[in-house]
Amino acid sequence: MNNLLLKVVYGILPFGRLFLQIIQGKEFGFSFNLADRCPIGCDCYWRAMGRVKELTDEQVVEFFHEQKKQGKLHVTIVGGEPYVRPKLLRLVTPIMPGNWVVTSGTTPLMVLPRTTHFISIDGKNAATHDKVRKMIGLYERILKNLTAIRPTGEFPAFIHTVLNAANYRQIGEILRTWHDNDLADGVTFSTITHIKGGGDDSLLLTRDQQQWIAEELLKQKEVFGNFLCMTEGMITMYKPSRTERQTPASCGTAKFIASFDASCNRIPQCIFSDKGDCSRCGCVITPMIESVTNFPPSPAAIKLLAHLYTP
Repeated sequence: MNNLLLKVVYGILPFGRLFLQIIQGKEFGFSFNLADRCPIGCDCYWRAMGRVKELTDEQVVEFFHEQKKQGKLHVTIVGGEPYVRPKLLRLVTPIMPGNWVVTSGTTPLMVLPRTTHFISIDGKNAATHDKVRKMIGLYERILKNLTAIRPTGEFPAFIHTVLNAANYRQIGEILRTWHDNDLADGVTFSTITHIKGGGDDSLLLTRDQQQWIAEELLKQKEVFGNFLCMTEGMITMYKPSRTERQTPASCGTAKFIASFDASCNRIPQCIFSDKGDCSRCGCVITPMIESVTNFPPSPAAIKLLAHLYTP
């Protein structure tokens, strides 16, 4: 049975349950900071938060089972860096129907059950990526780790780029690089979110830059098709005329996705916490969620999300 047919056969029930929970206004997923540690020194949203005590492997496994009992169908595993706890990654991924692991790719990668990986790449080459991430040699390490595991044919992986003032002009080159090297199944883009009291303000985008990004992504969508893993509708949600009106009350992520730190404590609002400025939010999860919560969802959105799902 080929992978597409597997996704259809094993994905019907989870997707059906997902839409039922959306109709009922219930949370259908959660994000979890598997670790409160990270080996690289970039100024991401996580560093703007206070550090917490990580729970034991057994406590986290119990927490995941509890989330599943409550009806959660999907988890986005983040951090810090999830791969600083590799044993725990192996323990929790069999629990949920669907897992996304977001990683900086610093260590050898693992094939995990029902898991799609998102590898953070913030530039067209090592010079840009390593500067943004503040770790020399990181880009080459990511290439090495992906080259080692991708030939197995069992490692679904997508590139996730956060566009900022240092790299936003590199959209086309990022897409071309990963399209041609065959180390990823596609590329998704976020834009940098303003975190109150944290982050590198020199990387923040102006309104004009944000508008340019939306227009450029639409142009590149015509070139790369579904390898750019966002629909036209999702891309238009990045236009500042739309993001400027966004609030926690109107955000699908805040409504349908619960976020938890490494102590299993609820993070207010979303993964960015209440320090995230909704009017300058560029998280790719939000347009993905809104593309299916605004009924009826478009066939293009359903097809894209199924592509990101690993049975």
